[in-house]
Amino acid sequence: MFVLLVELEAKAGKSAELGEVLGALLALAKNEPGIRHYAVQQPDEHADKYILYESYEDKAAWEAHLRFAPAAEQLKKFDTLLAFPPKLTFCNLVSATSIT
Repeated sequence: MFVLLVELEAKAGKSAELGEVLGALLALAKNEPGIRHYAVQQPDEHADKYILYESYEDKAAWEAHLRFAPAAEQLKKFDTLLAFPPKLTFCNLVSATSIT
């Protein structure tokens, strides 16, 4: 499994628009092969920040996600919405459980 944390910070006044783009990416992820989990979170104390948790079958699935034309179209919008480049943290899954 390939796990990725992505930290994003919107430019001033662009948080809602960035949230819409992230919602579109989430909707696309539901139908992309190789994506196991895709979650968009926003810290309570930082309305301009978002944290994505993404897990894929493998690195190739993540690379395919980046090349998937509808997703790539949404990702291009980051250039006008982000205050800083995305911070990517690649992780090795140590253990996991689903709690319902």
